Order: sequence, then structure tokens, then C-alpha cells
Amino acid sequence: MASASSLPCEEQLLCSICFDVFSEPVSTPCGHNYCKTCITRYWASTDLIQCPLCKKTFLSRPLLQVNTGFRDMVEHFNSMRVTAEDGILAKPGEVPCDICHGPKLKAQKTCLVCLASYCQSHLEPHQRVTNLKKHQLIDPVLNLEDRVCKRHDKMFELFCHRDQTCVCYMCLKDNHATHEVVPLEHALREKKAWLVDAMSEIKMTESAKSRSMKEIKYSAEKSKKESEKEIADIVEAFTALVVSLQRSQAELIELIQGKQKAAEKQVEDHMTQLEQELAELRRRRSEMKELLQTEDHLRLLQSCPALLSPPRTEELFDPLSHSSPPSTLDLSDISRQSYVGMVKKAVAQMEKTLSNEMEMLNHEVRLSDGCEAATQADAAENPMTDKFITEVWNPPQDKLMMIQQCDAVDVTLDAYTASSRLKVSEDGKQLRFNDGLLSFPTLFRRRFEYKPFVLGKDGFSSGRFYYEVRVSGSKCWLLGVVKESINRETTFFLTPEEGAWTFFKLSCEFREEYHAYISPSGHMNLRQWLDTVGVFVDYEKGEVSFYDVEARTLIFSYSGCTFTETAPALKTFLYSMAGANLSRPKLYPIFGVLEHDSNSVLEITPVVCPSSV
Repeated sequence: MASASSLPCEEQLLCSICFDVFSEPVSTPCGHNYCKTCITRYWASTDLIQCPLCKKTFLSRPLLQVNTGFRDMVEHFNSMRVTAEDGILAKPGEVPCDICHGPKLKAQKTCLVCLASYCQSHLEPHQRVTNLKKHQLIDPVLNLEDRVCKRHDKMFELFCHRDQTCVCYMCLKDNHATHEVVPLEHALREKKAWLVDAMSEIKMTESAKSRSMKEIKYSAEKSKKESEKEIADIVEAFTALVVSLQRSQAELIELIQGKQKAAEKQVEDHMTQLEQELAELRRRRSEMKELLQTEDHLRLLQSCPALLSPPRTEELFDPLSHSSPPSTLDLSDISRQSYVGMVKKAVAQMEKTLSNEMEMLNHEVRLSDGCEAATQADAAENPMTDKFITEVWNPPQDKLMMIQQCDAVDVTLDAYTASSRLKVSEDGKQLRFNDGLLSFPTLFRRRFEYKPFVLGKDGFSSGRFYYEVRVSGSKCWLLGVVKESINRETTFFLTPEEGAWTFFKLSCEFREEYHAYISPSGHMNLRQWLDTVGVFVDYEKGEVSFYDVEARTLIFSYSGCTFTETAPALKTFLYSMAGANLSRPKLYPIFGVLEHDSNSVLEITPVVCPSSV
């Protein structure tokens, strides 16, 4: 049996051209060995005949002969490398034997006492010698130095729970004297048990996540199918509506065409009658002309009565009898115009109704989508989210609820704009009448001088906003919105023409009335008294609406409002010179207490939807 030390070094048996074991080795005159095929190819690819290693040049290509002795040695080495009884050579990444010289065989065991790895042949003493049999052998491992304490040069045999590190026995006398340590085997069992538990938990979490993914996927597919079915039903409903409208259009057109055909038949019959009468008139006129030209006076006298006394003579000679077409044609034109007006009115009414319904439906769908998206996003983290959302959120039941959910804003009173007769609370949420007339200097004309009004701090120049005010604490009050450029020195009530859209209550000795500027003297009769009023503004549509929050009904709406305004020429010029654009004018909430009572109060309340109560 050949030993590992008797094997030649593998590098000595490698061709310097192909870097593989020699195949048919040949020697050049300079003494270097190559594969016959490799050196032949090398010389064929160059003009010079030289040795690849020493670069010695030959005048002619040498006659190469296979070195049989060297070839036999190579073959013997290959056979030993493949069939060696001591083991196989270590491949990259495998643990080599620390004892082998030359080619390293693959290690079979690692000794934790000797701190070395052995192939099968060099392991034999550990299996034969009594003292070596006591050494601890494990499967081959790399980096044995990591298993040795660098401070004491001893093997790690203990594990410190406090520092979570491996230690040797010598470490117990130094830094780990008072720490809890256990043998490595015990720590290994604990770690394995912990890993088993962790793997079990991870497996359960994986199963839960996988189940959640399946549920979400199923829910998404179900939602997709339901959405597709809803879309198909919606398309079918709209198609049916279009078909119904087309059918109604066809019926109306058919009716009008029928009446037109009847009118045309009547005209045709009348024209035929007129042609017959015209022919009769021409015949009689011809006969009369002939009588006028005859010299037979007796014939003229005898024929004249017959021409002048037919049954329809009065009709033939009545100049107003058929001087114009029958009145049916004029009535047809009038009725046709009335049809157009009726159709336009009906279509406009249907379009407005359908537009309002679709706007409300689209708003509900948008709200539903947002909540469903939140539900799906939280479902993966908490399976109870669906139940939770069902309990705390309900779809809007009316338009006011949608407004409360989507368009509510936080409004605070701006004390700097308040009239000196008003008092604003510190939090800017309450407004009272001030008993004493306080005179503060006006700051840039921001304060209302003659009317007990105050503005909100924030203005709005786009979109929609909504806020609520408790008015039950005051008998006379005013709410609404005004333009930023409103005249704050006015002595009269503000009107839409001045840039104000308000709703207010006046109280006298005999009655209380609610007013809005539908007309200068316009007022409304409400059956119930108001406790809380909601103010809603849609800047883009030009609408200002007032709601009875308790009754959830619309009190009054201004529509077609013009919130934009033409800027002064000087201001426009200055902005253009500065390279800036004039922004859209802002609308500010306005509040007013109109009675001289310090107990009278208006309070801006938080917007609370019924669904969240």
C-alpha cells in the first residue's frame, strides 16, 4: 500500500500550457516537458519555434518523442489518486488532513485534544493507542483556532449564560468567576431545544401568514368577480336606460312624424280642392270673356244668368275664402315648438336628477373603496380588523353624513377681526356680546367697525369645507361666509352682491324669524327651532348651504355664487411685474351676535357623525 508521502507533488505533473495532468508527455531540447498536443498547437500558432517557459529559440521544429518513463509515472500517479486506499484527495471547501505531505487527503475526523484533522491512514494511531483512544473525535471541521480560547490557549468546554459566550476552564478564574456556566453539551441541548421551539413558532407563523395570504387572495378574487358582476349589472342598467330613452325618443318622433304626415295629407287634399276650384274659375272666366266678345246680344243675356247663379258662386267670388292656407299649418308649427320645449324641459329635469343621484352614488363608492382598502391593508396584520371596522364605521345614510365624514374642517375665530362689541374666548371657539364698548385701535382695517361680526382665522380658496355652530344660546345671530375683500366698515347687513352669503335669525317682541338674502326682505318660516347649524361650502360649484344638524335637513342653499373677483388694475400690474400670479380669493367663515346680551353665545362645536357616536 502506497503512503501519501510517496506520492509526487501534483504540481510537478501538470502541463504548464493546459495546467492539467500530462497527456503523452514530450520533452524539448531545453529539458522542459509538455503535452504533445499542447506544444504542437503552441508552435502552430506562432512564427517562432521556442520554449514557452525559457523562451529558448530553435532553428527548426524539434522532433518530439513521447517520454515513456515519465508517461508511466503520470499514469501511476493517476491510478493512485483515484484508487488510493487511504482516501481521496481533499477538494476545495473540504477539510484536508493536517499530517499529509504533498497532496492532502480528505480528513475523516478532527481531534479536539490534538487540535488536528486526520485522514484515514493518519487516524489509525487514535484507534490503536490506548491514550489516544481517550481523545474526543468529531466530524472534520475547519477553523479549529476558533474553538480555542485565545487568552489561555485552551479548548472551549463551557458556556457562560450571562455573556452568552464559550469559555475554557481557565476563564472561570478570571472574568467569569461569578457567572453561571454550563458544559457545552448542556448548552447545546438548551440551544437545540430553543431552536426547535423557535422553528415551531416560525412554522406556525408561516402557516398563519400562508393562510392569511390564501384568504386575502380568495377575498381579492371574490371582490374582483363581484366587481366585474357589478360592472356588468351597471352596464346592463345603463344600457336598459339608454334603450328606454331611445324607445321613448322613437315613439315621440313617430308621433310627431305621424302628425306631420296627417298635416301633409290635409295640405295635399286642400291643394287638390283648390286646383279644382281654380280650374272651375278659369273655365267660367274663359266663358265670360267669350260672351264679352260676342255680338249676339240675345245669347249674352241668356247665358249670363247661368254663369252668375251656380250654387257655390259666393264661395268662388269671396276674396277671403281661400286667400291663405288653412289655420292647421300655423297650429302645427306652434305645437312643434311646444314639443321641443317640453322635451328640453323633461330632459333637463332628468339630467339634473340623474346627475345628483350619480354624484351621491360616486361619493358613496369612493367612501366604500377607502374603507375596503384600509380593511384589506390591516387584514394581514390583524384578523379581527374586519369586525372592528364593521362596528365603528357605517356607510353614509344621507348627504349630510357624507359631508360630515369628508369635508369637516376645524374653524377658529380670529379675535383681531372681531368688532369691539364682541368677546372671543381664549380657545377661539365661543363668541359673546361684550357689555362694555371697548375701543381698540384698528389694525390695518381688519376689525369690523359698525357691525358685531367676526371672521374665522383660516380662509379657503378651493374645494369643499363644512363646520357646525351651536346657536341655541343666542336669540339673534348670523352665520355664513364672506369674501376676503368684504367691506368691514359697512353699516348694513351683508348681501351676496357685496360678497357675503349669510343666514341669520332676528327676534323681536312678537316673533322670531330666520332670514337669508333671497331678496332684501326675504325670510323663511321654519316649523322647528334650530339648535345646531351646519355650514357647507362647495367653492368649485359656487354653493353655500345651511343644514339643521339635529333634523339632518337642508335649510337653505345659495347656488350659482360667484366667489372669484376682478383684481384692481394696479394690483394686477404689480403682481405681473413681480412675476407672480394672483391667487383665487379666499372665503372666510363669518359669525355675528346681534343681541345686546352678555349671556348670548355662539359656540363652534366639533363635527360628530352619527356613525361614530
